[in-house]
Amino acid sequence: MPKMGICSFSDGGIHLTDFVAPKADYPDAESFVKACKFEFDYEEDGDLKYEEKIKVENVKEGHCRWYPVAPEGCDIDGGCYSFSKPGPGAFPVWYIPLQ
Repeated sequence: MPKMGICSFSDGGIHLTDFVAPKADYPDAESFVKACKFEFDYEEDGDLKYEEKIKVENVKEGHCRWYPVAPEGCDIDGGCYSFSKPGPGAFPVWYIPLQ
């Protein structure tokens, strides 16, 4: 299982849905936003410019975990990280919804 870093989640296709990172890597929402601006400010999806979404007021808290087999609906062979409920194997994350 690879260590999750700052990344983007998608709808299983080509559209990004969230920017996500482990809370352990960023002490607060402000530092997560700063990292997102550095990592993702160049990305566009149609007319939606993601940089407009990368704001502290859009940051949410949740949980992710590693799934050895991708959840249904994910077009990935093998495992992946995805959102989850708190529980065994889950860890807290910061995320910014893009939709």
